[in-house]
Amino acid sequence: MKINLFNVVRQIPAMAVIAVLTALGGAGAQAATVTGGSLILNLNRDALIAGTILDNTPAPSIYVEEFWDAGAATKTFLELREQNTPANLTDYAANEISAIGLEYAVNGASIPPNPAGRQNRATDFSFDPNNLYGSANGGIGLGGAIRFRVDVTPPSNRILLGDMTLEYHPELENATPGRSGWLLVNHIGFDADAFELFDVTTNLTGDSLTLNGNLGFGWGFDHLGASVARLNDTRIGTFSFQTAVVPLPPAIWLFASALVGVGANFRKWRT
Repeated sequence: MKINLFNVVRQIPAMAVIAVLTALGGAGAQAATVTGGSLILNLNRDALIAGTILDNTPAPSIYVEEFWDAGAATKTFLELREQNTPANLTDYAANEISAIGLEYAVNGASIPPNPAGRQNRATDFSFDPNNLYGSANGGIGLGGAIRFRVDVTPPSNRILLGDMTLEYHPELENATPGRSGWLLVNHIGFDADAFELFDVTTNLTGDSLTLNGNLGFGWGFDHLGASVARLNDTRIGTFSFQTAVVPLPPAIWLFASALVGVGANFRKWRT
């Protein structure tokens, strides 16, 4: 069967194109994403320790041993796990660093290739500014990694969390008091919910989007004995997030214009 491309194009009704434009553009729907900014974690050391059940020595059950910001995107998984490892693991007082003010930069829409073992993600988040919670899709890539020391026998006593994405999952919203649909998802080493976000306040004004709230354990901590604290919605710190909102290209308008152009060109060619 021979298909006449001109007839196919000609059969696209003009009113149908207008209807699509009205539904996707004229009705006020907008598409936006985010660029720049950062997310800052403030972990409550005592709450973090109390939420896990590992306690084989006088050392804390878990503590932050090292943190790398987005500047360490070229480091491999093994470098993050092995670099700056203390020579004397029993001197935990000297090995522990502050868990306050850990800053993760927002990744762009494209990132360089990941080194071995890394899963840093580009930002592919999109939403309608008029309906953030009803339209949020994709994830906000965050550059940075944190290494925890846990109180078990080496070499299983180092935990990496990093290459995270900030995501919104509406099915989680208000599942329990204070619970939001926002998650911080770990992608380095294994994919798992790193932190669940609670008591979130959102401010979307002009080209600025901010989120603030509390942190809870994600199920990625369950293997450290934190499942009870997670199921009890235990708060283990705070977070703040700030970024800029930018409009996405009006792709539907470009597509519709292309259809009209194709039809016009074929009419001209046939004539």
